[in-house]
Amino acid sequence: MSITLPEIPEDAPFTPEQRAWLHEYLTRLVTSLPAAAPAEAVTGEPTGGKPRVVFLYGSQSGNAQSLSEGFAERLASDGWASEVVDMEKHADLRLADERLLLFITSTWGEGDPPDNAIDFWETFSSEGYPRLDQTRFSVLALGDTSYADFCGMGKKFDARLEELGGERIAPRVDCDVDYEDPAEEWFRVVTAKLDEIGKDAFLAAPSATVTIDGRESRTVEPVEAIPFGKKNPFPAPVLDVRRLNLDPSPRDTRHIEFSLEGSGLDYEVGDVLATFPRNDPDLVEEILDVLPFNTSVSVEVPDGRKLPLREALLECYDVCTINKGLLKKWALLCSHPYLIAAMKDDDGIATILEGRQIIDLLYDFPADFKSAQDFVGILRKLTPRLYSIASSPKAHPGEVHLTVAKVTYESLGRTRKGVASTFLCEGVEKGDTVRVFLQHAKHFKLPEDGARDVIMVGPGTGIAPFRAFLEERKATGATGRNWLFFGNPHESTDFFYQDEFELYQAENVLHRLDLAWSRDQDYKIYVQDKIRENAAELWNWVSGGAHFYVCGDAQYMAPDVDAALHDLIRDHGGLSQEEAADYVAQMKKDKRYQRDVY
Repeated sequence: MSITLPEIPEDAPFTPEQRAWLHEYLTRLVTSLPAAAPAEAVTGEPTGGKPRVVFLYGSQSGNAQSLSEGFAERLASDGWASEVVDMEKHADLRLADERLLLFITSTWGEGDPPDNAIDFWETFSSEGYPRLDQTRFSVLALGDTSYADFCGMGKKFDARLEELGGERIAPRVDCDVDYEDPAEEWFRVVTAKLDEIGKDAFLAAPSATVTIDGRESRTVEPVEAIPFGKKNPFPAPVLDVRRLNLDPSPRDTRHIEFSLEGSGLDYEVGDVLATFPRNDPDLVEEILDVLPFNTSVSVEVPDGRKLPLREALLECYDVCTINKGLLKKWALLCSHPYLIAAMKDDDGIATILEGRQIIDLLYDFPADFKSAQDFVGILRKLTPRLYSIASSPKAHPGEVHLTVAKVTYESLGRTRKGVASTFLCEGVEKGDTVRVFLQHAKHFKLPEDGARDVIMVGPGTGIAPFRAFLEERKATGATGRNWLFFGNPHESTDFFYQDEFELYQAENVLHRLDLAWSRDQDYKIYVQDKIRENAAELWNWVSGGAHFYVCGDAQYMAPDVDAALHDLIRDHGGLSQEEAADYVAQMKKDKRYQRDVY
């Protein structure tokens, strides 16, 4: 039968973002779904002899895992025997026996595997790994073009799969931070190839149809209310904002509390909150003043809305970051000889990129943009920023808290401001709303056994999840001991949550508190120095089964803490350097060593 799907009424109670999301969702659904499966197929059990598909994911923040689970569920609903496997659990699989492998992986640091994929990559890239001559595969790589080795691990896995004899069923797709659309396109291509592979097993069944804009398509399930999430962020009311740094500190770190009442959003300690920021109004005004065309016009933004250019630059586009791809597009519209010469090699491009933002390109290398739409057409979408949650839902029902430090720095004679941190620290007050959604981080969780001891290392804003951990441990009555390492420049001005931690000490919730004030003496003291000072006692905790957590700076702090952990295990455990490395690797496998670093 044929069903005409009505247009969304103009007076329907949807925001522009919700309307755009719903239109996109319905259009994709009715135009891309395969024929409806018979009743027994909707259970997710394999029917019709369709082959098994295995998703392997390497994930640091949870994005690769979420994509794998979502795609696998969609395949299962279409009758495929799909399975999702954490790369950390690779020993449970014999890849040479698998016929269809789909890899989804992020990249950590400068081209390294995420934590859960370290052991797998070492094994997978080793000599003598079994051939995969009977295996078909495809790779989805998640990355960030601001890093030199963009999607490095996805590229390595893709090359290794081919080297081992695998047959690529769909080209690798490399995703930037705004990964949803290219990931969907990758999955569309993959499923089309899978349909060809499994077409002989398809069971024919009559299907109802719907009609959109005169086009006939297959039946879809009734659309439920749109849940709050990334496509439909929740406008969270701001309950409280307070500065954590005391005068005369020049730093600005804020504790921000949001209400989640009515959102249906739930979280656990260790999860992250994503916020959609707005750009600095002063920077946007300066950009508008420099642009070489009429700026009092409207443009079409990525979700299909028409907005005045100023509003579009404030809320829809990244007006700061430049990367190699954007620079190449810019160079095509610019006749500046220095820029043209620099574009001839990677070293020249790197020189242009270093320290510059969009505003610098407008001044240094004016481009011939014909219209506002041309200009926004080369910009990246303004993406949400992720923050470790600083609260336990058991201690603060219906609320979620963040610890945010405003980022400022100097480059090329200009003061630069972090987009999201400036928005949250300068542009948000009690009573405002901020668009948010939750992202679960399964890689950073408290031990299920509350009797286990916990060691937490979190200098600066890295303290956020550990405030949540302590709240949770108190609320659940966990009997294990808690040891916190915290550091910042000065005790008098930068001791975040001092009253809370001292109360926890008095209540015997926080059993050890070691503090590293880097600028309160002639020489610098950091958390890794405090770890080395207490190495013998730490080994007693670690060897007794304690879980070790690190949150904060990935470039310097996390490697230094990791080195200190290796050393104390070697020195006080009576192990060789290699044996200590094996011990740490086993801690990671047992989820006793977890990091949330950035």
